[in-house]
Amino acid sequence: MEDEQDTPQPPEETNDSPNAYAAAMAAKEAARIANRPVIDDLPDAVTRDPMGRLVLLARPGDKLVVERFATVLPGKPWLDTKTYTVHSIDEATGRVHLWDDELQRVALTDYIGGTKVGYRFKLPIKGRPVVASKKKRGRPRKVQPITTPTSTSPAATETPKRRGRPKGSKNRSKEEIRSEKTLKAAKKRARKTKP
Repeated sequence: MEDEQDTPQPPEETNDSPNAYAAAMAAKEAARIANRPVIDDLPDAVTRDPMGRLVLLARPGDKLVVERFATVLPGKPWLDTKTYTVHSIDEATGRVHLWDDELQRVALTDYIGGTKVGYRFKLPIKGRPVVASKKKRGRPRKVQPITTPTSTSPAATETPKRRGRPKGSKNRSKEEIRSEKTLKAAKKRARKTKP
């Protein structure tokens, strides 16, 4: 029987452990929520009329900002905030057919049912940038500080050398090209004639 100290123990998995995964996901979610746009200063798009019914103030062709939450999840986390163009409104059911300019597709929402579950409908203000959740993809550009040369020496004012072949290095005169072609043709004929 082997000693327990001699048996190799599996290494602790630091990157693949459930705790590390949960911490990474929590950090990712916190970063996503930090990007949530603030729309509290925008005017409400849904109000009550004198009879107590919910009414959408936006008309077809107007812009509408919709902030959605995941109502089926505990805590109702924020999903997204998008700006749409209103296509048509059904006031009896509360359904609003929208056009998503960002994704170039049709969307549908319900301002009566959405308000009950906590969605927020706002009207954009002219002059304020329209809310968009589209993010740039790819590697972010490196920020290069602008520096001015302090000395007037030729080395400081000289432009940096560029990589690659210098312009005009492969340009040859027509006579040079013709002479090379005739030499090649002469060599080829000489090889064919030799037995």
